Amino acid sequence: MQKIKRVNYEKAVSPVIATILMVAITVVLSGVLYVWAANLAESNTDGTFEMYTFSATSAPGELTSGSNDNLVIVTMDQGQDINWAKLSVKVSVAGAASVSCAGPGETTGACIVLESEPDGGVWEIGEAVTIKENGVDLCDGDSCEISVKIINERDGFTLDDSATIAESSPLPPNPCYSKVLYNTQTHEVITKSTIDEGGHSTWMLLSESSTDYVHPAYYHKSMHQVLDCSEGSMVGSWILTEMQSGGGSSDGGSDGGSSDSGDDSGDEPAADPNCGDDYMLYNYQTHQAYSQQDVIDGNAGDWVMLDEDEWPDYNHPAYYDRGVHQVLDCTEGDSVGAWSLVEPSSGGSHGGGSDDGGSSDDSSTADPACGDNYVLYNYQTHAAYTQQDVIDGNAEDWMLLDENDERYADYNHPAYYSQSNNHGVLDCTQDDSVGAWSLEDPNSGGSHSS
Repeated sequence: MQKIKRVNYEKAVSPVIATILMVAITVVLSGVLYVWAANLAESNTDGTFEMYTFSATSAPGELTSGSNDNLVIVTMDQGQDINWAKLSVKVSVAGAASVSCAGPGETTGACIVLESEPDGGVWEIGEAVTIKENGVDLCDGDSCEISVKIINERDGFTLDDSATIAESSPLPPNPCYSKVLYNTQTHEVITKSTIDEGGHSTWMLLSESSTDYVHPAYYHKSMHQVLDCSEGSMVGSWILTEMQSGGGSSDGGSDGGSSDSGDDSGDEPAADPNCGDDYMLYNYQTHQAYSQQDVIDGNAGDWVMLDEDEWPDYNHPAYYDRGVHQVLDCTEGDSVGAWSLVEPSSGGSHGGGSDDGGSSDDSSTADPACGDNYVLYNYQTHAAYTQQDVIDGNAEDWMLLDENDERYADYNHPAYYSQSNNHGVLDCTQDDSVGAWSLEDPNSGGSHSS
């Protein structure tokens, strides 16, 4: 009887199925790994596969109890340019809770980010930004551990979370740091110390890490422009200028007699011991005069009074002229243009009608014959000028004082002011003279020669 041989086909099928299953599992795992890797890459990019890396270093400058110190400099070392509108920056000091920083062009935040290219609008690869305090004292001491987190808020990704040590390092001496911010329209003056102490909400001092500016460089937070120490730099109506002392404070003010107080006057200008709050600002050309109260009340033109605590290097009272940016103080011989500080009682005595003195006390005797027809006559040069010559400006540096001006009420009119002869006033007082000048009767003729 013939045996029938049965073939078990299942034995041949099983290896094929196993092979197919292994291939399928490999494909699925590859897909999962691909998706996972893509998500991982996107979690540290701006929607691309390009990785972001940043580095943080300490910013130059002192760490003080003020609220405007530079903290750290953060540089984008790798990545695509990213718009600041997408980003938020958070700072944690010494492990404390994070605080949000105002981005470029913003003002709200305990810290603020300042671009090295304020007009850019994006954070570019290789660009270093400065993070500094914004009205809040975050770091005070020799050093602070600072963590910086950079977040892409729009896509919900953290681009970087790094830490560094901010160390206090005084800025190098720079003569330009003595300059003040000055508004040529409003005449507002802002000092560096005011900005350092957080006393001004609009201006900020930029870190010297940026080589694009001539430091010191100040950033205007609403106009988003930088005012630095380069020649001609201007932001709106703002410039950097020296807070200068008046012209009389220079070396030439010691002519002769008043220099005897002065072995130590090389560094410290000699103060006028009589000068005080009662002294008046007086202009020898226009004859304007302002008291200290006029200055305080804002009724003295461009003059403002300087705070003695803020400006200790001047001999106070000291007054600042916002028109010429100079200071007039109680230094002996000091002047700013035609302005000086004089005793309030010195009024009509600027000239020298005291030559022979007898009747020249407080009430001088007027010459009854003297009037508008009298001429100015110089006994040395024999020059003679009529009143009309003075009015027309043809009488050298003589000018006619207004009889109706109460400042000149003490003179015997007509009265003439010399802008060069010790700023003297020559009037119809008997025997009055200024240098070689006197008032003479035009009909006296040859008597001049005697």
